[in-house]
Amino acid sequence: MKELQYGPCGLFCGACGADDCGGCRSDRIDDSIRQCKFRNCTKERGLDFCCYCRDYPCKELYEFMNDKWPHHGTMEPNLKYIKNNGVQKWLDAQQQQWSCKGCGAKIIWYQKNCPCGRQLPAWEVPV
Repeated sequence: MKELQYGPCGLFCGACGADDCGGCRSDRIDDSIRQCKFRNCTKERGLDFCCYCRDYPCKELYEFMNDKWPHHGTMEPNLKYIKNNGVQKWLDAQQQQWSCKGCGAKIIWYQKNCPCGRQLPAWEVPV
């Protein structure tokens, strides 16, 4: 399990399939996350999430939320939910959303089948 379940951009790290990462806000990350604009910007500004920034949504974040990767499209509604309901309620909802409805196993963004055999409504990986 990831030590820190969210990125400051509103991504739910618990549904990311990278096993060698502790979550975007942890110290156990790869170079691409270490260089993430949103991670570094919120850290510099002392913010937990981009939605608390006076510049939200900045051009870079808006473009990232609207690129070809379907899971990036979750960021805007996630940030809105966090701002309105708090991070803990959002984390609880994400834990439920990203668990198999059949067996309760953790699932990831592009996973098509659960180990219990249940088919999952996964996104297609963009080309």
